[in-house]
Amino acid sequence: MVRASRCAAVIALAAAWVAGTGAQDAPVREKIAVKAGKIIPISGPDIENGIIVIQDGRIAAVGKDLEVPWDANVIDAADKVVMPGYVEAHTSSGMGTPNERVLEVPFVSAKDGVDPKSVFMEDSLRDGVTTMLAIPGNDTLLGGTGVAIKTFGLTVEELLVRDYTGLKISLQPRGDSSRMAHLARFRKYMADLDRYLGEYADRKADAEAAKKPFDEELDPQKQPMIDLKNGLLSAFVYCPEASDVVKAFELADEYKLKIVPVLGPRCYKAAGLLARRGLPAILDSALVVWETNEDTETEEMKVVPKIMADAGVKFALQRDPNNYETRYLWMAAARCVAYGISREEALKSVTLYPAEIIGLADRVGSLEVGKDANLLILTGDPLDAQTWVDQVLIEGKVCYRRAEDERLKRLLEERKPPPEEKPPGDEAKPPEGGEAPAEGAPADKEKPPAGKAEP
Repeated sequence: MVRASRCAAVIALAAAWVAGTGAQDAPVREKIAVKAGKIIPISGPDIENGIIVIQDGRIAAVGKDLEVPWDANVIDAADKVVMPGYVEAHTSSGMGTPNERVLEVPFVSAKDGVDPKSVFMEDSLRDGVTTMLAIPGNDTLLGGTGVAIKTFGLTVEELLVRDYTGLKISLQPRGDSSRMAHLARFRKYMADLDRYLGEYADRKADAEAAKKPFDEELDPQKQPMIDLKNGLLSAFVYCPEASDVVKAFELADEYKLKIVPVLGPRCYKAAGLLARRGLPAILDSALVVWETNEDTETEEMKVVPKIMADAGVKFALQRDPNNYETRYLWMAAARCVAYGISREEALKSVTLYPAEIIGLADRVGSLEVGKDANLLILTGDPLDAQTWVDQVLIEGKVCYRRAEDERLKRLLEERKPPPEEKPPGDEAKPPEGGEAPAEGAPADKEKPPAGKAEP
């Protein structure tokens, strides 16, 4: 009996140990409830004193009178504002120094250039950007494919949201070329690609006719452009001038391409064409253009987002991290409101619209059930210059806390004034009729008044 009991106890302990180790190996996602003073869901009206329930990294519920699950970790943001993380639909920052000197490199991937440890990535998280499309820049012709990433992680794999997202085409000619030569080079590439595909199809047909195996693979360096032709990729086409927008649509019609216009600031003149096409656009970080009116010979201010909004064009805003004025997406949205754009449209231009452009609106850009729990907890209104990003959650995980931001603390800490230095010649002088006591020697006793002997 005793031995049987001991055996049963050993078996029970072993089973418990196995179960315990299995539980440790399995991924465990905590349940979170965020109590917010105000929720800005973007997809609907603001919610005062609302609750967001997060489970397994996604939003499980969002509303006003929700029951907080008993097993949820509660984040008290009763005096704060909660909204979705900012989304940027186009950036070539954070990738070191990408090589754009070779004009035709559609096979390169921004994934190979993204630096998770870059200052840009750290600043993006601190500024509330949670999702972005990293894609090669504008100084090229066929620049390669982009990658949708988060802004928190130690490796590119941890940052990755979606690989192989969009292909970059730039209509900005190099300094040693013209627009005509630039477009001719693009057409030559497409003609060579068609010739290659035709010859490939012929070889495949010949092998099938001869009943021979055909195991030749398509050239991987041409695969991205083939996918672009087949509608599996969208072309992010940089247009520095309004005339380039016209050319971009001509190429899209000729080669049956899906395109996303990435506009220079002077492209406001193409607002009507963009509206007729029904396509959203990505605006330059410079939101205002000054031009001379030839009739009045006066300088006129052209507010690009206002012109686009009045024409009915959806747009996404982007940053220039090298300029303080254009570093922040919230500031760009606030400037839009100052220029007469509605608050709702301005906030969508840094959340939902860019998410739609990069094909991630089912995951990010608004606070809705089923979407990734990418939240900003703000100290005030998002368009108020005095508001700070207090916390950032990405997929339900707190990735940033302002209270723990050491670099920000060092930047904002009060500088103590240096100790005052005594001016030269202000050293202690010896008393009259004697020498100064040696360093460390006891001071002289107080002398008695004149005429009195010392006891």
